Parts: sequence; structure tokens; C-alpha cells
Amino acid sequence: MANLLVVEDDENLCQTVQDWLIFEKYTVEVATSGPDALEQLSMNVFDLIVLDWFLPDINGIDVLRRYRAAGGRTPVLMLTGQDSNDARQAGLDAGADGYIKKPFKLQELSAQIKSTLTLNTERKIT
Repeated sequence: MANLLVVEDDENLCQTVQDWLIFEKYTVEVATSGPDALEQLSMNVFDLIVLDWFLPDINGIDVLRRYRAAGGRTPVLMLTGQDSNDARQAGLDAGADGYIKKPFKLQELSAQIKSTLTLNTERKIT
């Protein structure tokens, strides 16, 4: 199954998401800060990244921008409490492939992950 990186500074939410995704048969690594995420991304290859917007030290948008600037192509789903059109546009402009508003249902996250992974696989084939 796919190897995912979950980047979330809320320890309870991070653990819940990690447990759920493992239950869904994904391999899951976690990062709890922007620098930790950048380090993980420089050392490992992931099939998908679930990235929180608000992180300590370096926010998720800046992590995403740095990752894309370095040539990172892995699909990224942004998690955030921000729901404005401007916020969505900022995430997409930074290189996000999808956007999930907090609070969310774990089933919604799973559906979005499956959809994004399927689209990414189809892009690689064609």
C-alpha cells in the first residue's frame, strides 16, 4: 500500500489520523513541525503528503513551497481550519493538490487520499 507522510502539530489529531490510516492499510510516517517535515521529505520518498497549514517554526504553505521549489512532485493534501476562497487559492498556488477543511471526518480524508493517489497513478501511466 501507499507510503504517506502526515504533517500535523496537534499530537492528538496526528495520532488519530496515523492510527486511522494504518487501519486503512497505509504505511504512515509523521512529522510535527515544518523543519521535521522538510527533513523527512529530504530523506524519504512518499506517495502522498497530508500537510497541516499551521505548524510551528515554518508553516505548511512555506514547507510546500520549499518542497516544490526543490523539485518535489508528490501529491499534497492541505489540512486547515481556513475556509476562505483566498486561503484555498493560496494553498493551490503553493502547489497543493487538494484541500481538506478542519474539522473533517476520517472517511472524508480516506476518500480524498484514494482519489488523489488514483489520479497520480493515472498521470504516471499516461
